Amino acid sequence: MFIAIGKVVQSQGVSGYVKAVPYSGIPERFLKLRTLYVGTDNDPIGLILEDITVRERDVLLKFKNIDNREDAAALVRRDLFLPYEQKMELSEGIFFIHDLIDLQVFDIEGNFLGEVKDVLQMGANDIYQINEGEREILIPAVSEFVKEINLADKKMIVQLIEGMVE
Repeated sequence: MFIAIGKVVQSQGVSGYVKAVPYSGIPERFLKLRTLYVGTDNDPIGLILEDITVRERDVLLKFKNIDNREDAAALVRRDLFLPYEQKMELSEGIFFIHDLIDLQVFDIEGNFLGEVKDVLQMGANDIYQINEGEREILIPAVSEFVKEINLADKKMIVQLIEGMVE
């Protein structure tokens, strides 16, 4: 099993470098890596890293045997993966998006509201998209509304305000 940690967004220069954006917002995490997997979660191909340059919001990567602009361009729009066992340890209260998908969501009175179907990454904070049939609820991922996330029980408890559910 693999975990996506970033995406190649463009080739860079003529020597086979690519620009990648980390999904975690922590580009420094790439400095500890020696191999990345490129492609899809079902068929990633391992590539050895030769050079890594960390910038403020992205990284420049040079892979072994990717030595020109054309080879680098073939990687554009592809996800970058690591084996799941190599995932970063997160601080308390911080979660991987894939761990939140399909959590069962209940209000503080115990009423079932639906399941987390997507996490929309917005400017100030993420928004949890909760679906139950045709109904959709959007809940800001802040402590005012999200009271508990229990990954072991696959459950989220939220406190709604008037107007969040129609």
